[in-house]
Amino acid sequence: MMGKTLRKLPDMPIVHLLIIAAVCVIIYSNSFKAPFMFDDYTNIIEKNVIKDIGQDKDSYSLISPKANRRFVGVLTFALNYKLNGMDVAGYHVFNLIVHILSALAVYWLVMLIFRTPFFETFDPFLGRGLTAFFTALLFAVHPIQTSAVTYIVQRYTSLATLLCLVSVLAYVKSRLTGSVPMRYALYTVSIISAIAAMRTKEIAFTLPVIAVLLEFLFLDGKLIKRILYLLPLLLTMLIIPISILANKSPEAANALTIALNPKIIGSSLNLASITDITRTEYLFTQFRVIVTYLRLLFVPVWLNLDYDYPVFRNFFKAEVVLSFLVVVSVFASAVYMLYKSLAPNRSAARLYSLGILWFFIALSVESSVIPIKDVINEYRVYYPSVGFFIAVIAVVVWMVEKRGRPAKVYAISALSLIIVLFSAMTMMRNEVWADRVKLWEDTARKSPNKARPHYNLGYDYIRQGRVDDAAREFQTAIKLKPDFADAYSNLGDIYAAQGRMDEALEAFKKAVQSDPNFAVAYNNLGTIYDERGQLEEAAANYRTAIRLKPDYIDARLNLGNLLIKAKQFNEAAMEFQGVLHFAPYNDEAAEKLRALRGVRR
Repeated sequence: MMGKTLRKLPDMPIVHLLIIAAVCVIIYSNSFKAPFMFDDYTNIIEKNVIKDIGQDKDSYSLISPKANRRFVGVLTFALNYKLNGMDVAGYHVFNLIVHILSALAVYWLVMLIFRTPFFETFDPFLGRGLTAFFTALLFAVHPIQTSAVTYIVQRYTSLATLLCLVSVLAYVKSRLTGSVPMRYALYTVSIISAIAAMRTKEIAFTLPVIAVLLEFLFLDGKLIKRILYLLPLLLTMLIIPISILANKSPEAANALTIALNPKIIGSSLNLASITDITRTEYLFTQFRVIVTYLRLLFVPVWLNLDYDYPVFRNFFKAEVVLSFLVVVSVFASAVYMLYKSLAPNRSAARLYSLGILWFFIALSVESSVIPIKDVINEYRVYYPSVGFFIAVIAVVVWMVEKRGRPAKVYAISALSLIIVLFSAMTMMRNEVWADRVKLWEDTARKSPNKARPHYNLGYDYIRQGRVDDAAREFQTAIKLKPDFADAYSNLGDIYAAQGRMDEALEAFKKAVQSDPNFAVAYNNLGTIYDERGQLEEAAANYRTAIRLKPDYIDARLNLGNLLIKAKQFNEAAMEFQGVLHFAPYNDEAAEKLRALRGVRR
């Protein structure tokens, strides 16, 4: 099976590559106006390092443990900001380019696998080019990918996936090339791409494992040489745990021995996880989540930005046990097909094994024992889906080989129809993403018992001036989550604007009861007390807001104006000076200070 020489294959059909790229452009052409959403605010809009790339040069280093853990992704957002400001179109174009390149890399990977020693004598009846073409197209057009492409901040996921694909491509190509300089050049590209992927998102931790999989499934050579060839790539796995520890405890980065400490991964897992769900509970839940991911990959309907997903705390729940059996069965099918691939004329079975094992390995970072805030997110399937689509097409290849030419015609027709259907569904999903209110209405409808979608919908209703609708959504959010401080605060703002001051006061009080560190709510409480002439209560709330957030300009201005009313001019001047310390060009503070100098004389 493992030949020593490789049959020369024709170059990749350029028409396939052009079709893949063109289809991607067409189906995502209606996504360029989709606004910033959800985590885009905290990760892009409010992130100062993106707006001033030169302010912290230590954050941008490919190998320094102290650098930003995802600095490659951050760097691309900083580039977008420099070129496009906050114009979303530029961000979407970049995301689409990454997605196109990822789809082309999937095509190239399948073609390259067919050039490995294992497949030297295997020529799938479907055709090598068509096998790669349909694998890449399914990856490119599947509606679930919108969560990693149209959702701007999830560039971290798509870019890390692209870099992982480049790394394994360069690795396999370097193993196949006969030119020594080219072999080492490609190997260098593989290592650099792996490091860059690790510095983009933590899902890249599994990349060296996939390289091992490709090495021992499809390549050949002496065992020692193969292990030595893999070793540098395997060592890149240390980047992520070291980075997590270094960011949490900078002094840890100075210890060279940390790289040799077997406890490093365990410690980093503790730092990376959340605390409101145990590892065991998260694992039980992930059995069910993985089945949901598989269902969405087969039938991509009822896609949801923010799932209301239950946490399973007991293995012996019917949903958990059944899901566990499904997961084990799918994994076992990969092992069985790997065994079957040892027999002659069963090469497609090994391609299936690669796909299923890739799916589980790539998913393991976010769907195993490391608790993450949200137990399910569609964008987490982007990297694992490469393996899923390889496995699906491997099954098609096997079916075509068993049934001959008529089956090939039916298979191509069916796959083409599925691609057209998925393309239409992707465009429809992008229409939902293109409007913030439409997206949150869709999400609230699909997760009616989860507070967060109702809150976000209410927030966007306010932006559209639909105040009554916003109040209704905030009230719904509070019913679902009685300690939802932000919902109380926004509801208080609505009541205050409507002149319902008693209700506003009560809402702000509940906000600070729910979150004692909520500076904005304290400032709003102070404003109401101030308007009522209750100056002591107002001053106390303003001061609490300033203590919690020293650069809170509005609270300092409000306190300064209150102190003027109380004729405490020196204290008022100190507050306005505090404003100018944080905002040197604040006209109101400067004008009040000038006026106070005259009074104090």
